[in-house]
Amino acid sequence: MPSELGPLPGTTPPVSAPAHAAEKRTLVVSHDPAFPPASGSDLRNFRNAEAAARFGPVCLVSVKPKIAANAPGPSIRVEGLSITGEPRTASIGWWRSRAENRIPRSALTRLEALAREFRPDTIIVESVSLFKLLRPLRPLAEQLILDMHNVESDLAGQIRRLSAKRTAAAFGVRFLERKALSLVDRVWVCSNLDRQKLMTLSRHKIPIDVVPNGIPQAGDGPLPAEPSTGNGFPVIVFIGHLAYPPNVDAMQRLTSVILPRIRNALPDARLVVAGRTPTPEVRALAGLPGVELIEDPVDVAPFLSSAHLTIVPLTAGGGTRIKILEAMAAGVPVIATPVAAEGLDLVENDEVLLSPSDDTLAEMAIGLCLDPERRARQRLRAHQAVWARFSPQAIRDAVRDGLGLNGAAG
Repeated sequence: MPSELGPLPGTTPPVSAPAHAAEKRTLVVSHDPAFPPASGSDLRNFRNAEAAARFGPVCLVSVKPKIAANAPGPSIRVEGLSITGEPRTASIGWWRSRAENRIPRSALTRLEALAREFRPDTIIVESVSLFKLLRPLRPLAEQLILDMHNVESDLAGQIRRLSAKRTAAAFGVRFLERKALSLVDRVWVCSNLDRQKLMTLSRHKIPIDVVPNGIPQAGDGPLPAEPSTGNGFPVIVFIGHLAYPPNVDAMQRLTSVILPRIRNALPDARLVVAGRTPTPEVRALAGLPGVELIEDPVDVAPFLSSAHLTIVPLTAGGGTRIKILEAMAAGVPVIATPVAAEGLDLVENDEVLLSPSDDTLAEMAIGLCLDPERRARQRLRAHQAVWARFSPQAIRDAVRDGLGLNGAAG
């Protein structure tokens, strides 16, 4: 329910809006292509588009060139505002903060033409990184929504503490968010925690809707069987964008502190790291004992199906971690820092194991591996919880309310 400030494969084709309801047309604008989804941001954008398609046509448009030649379903259209290989053009605005993406003027021209042709009732813009699109889009739809995957000013402060080199990235983000909130009609956030953070930020009275990150998989499957423990146990998996600074920091500690401690007790322990665009620092970690790097995987499902647990030692982050939900939905036990599980409202020591200490995370992993009954219990409880609270139906309901369609069937 809204609150106010002040007082890929394997997806299910979207269902068209009911015949008795007026169709609501939705334009979703992101920086990277949301289809086919790869990163957590892609997954959020795509799942929200699928949910919006229950109420009418959706156009998914990205600043970067589109990847897929085909559409994900009859009610969802995919477009790109840039063309691979075209000459570089000037960007919007004479200056931008490091929190903003570069947006070519040619992309804005195409976006404005597309919006006039598509005639959306609602335009959803991904994050303040696309701030410079808000004012041009304002007159092109009855409703303009900012989807804040993170409260960026809070996230920038956390990242700044990780690396002094990134202080410039935090400059002006709070001002940018406040300005963005003055231009839109509604804001979406991932969790009640992010809503509370945002309520302290804005002077404007606009609805804030919690639209949670959902399970990437479509359909509620039974709890998968645990992979065999007879050969190479345990297999630990870490999945994420491997150029994202909090993930790089987590990887360095996972490989240098946590994994060696686990291997002292369980010598066959292996860490499989899978994700997009690994930095040179991450590539260097692949040479450490027991570490395997999978770059730019097409599908992470095989890695989850062969994993005995995942460890997520983030010390900074915003929004909620879709990869934690994905692991739980696949029956993979999760051991994480409190920051990593922030906003998911998971039951500690039942659905998830939590500790801010690298040494304790390692001890928890060893203990879970040596206690098959406890491991089976956590797998079951987490699987049940994630399908109850983050299912496709839950996301459809949240998107319906976030679009202001509370009375519509979805």
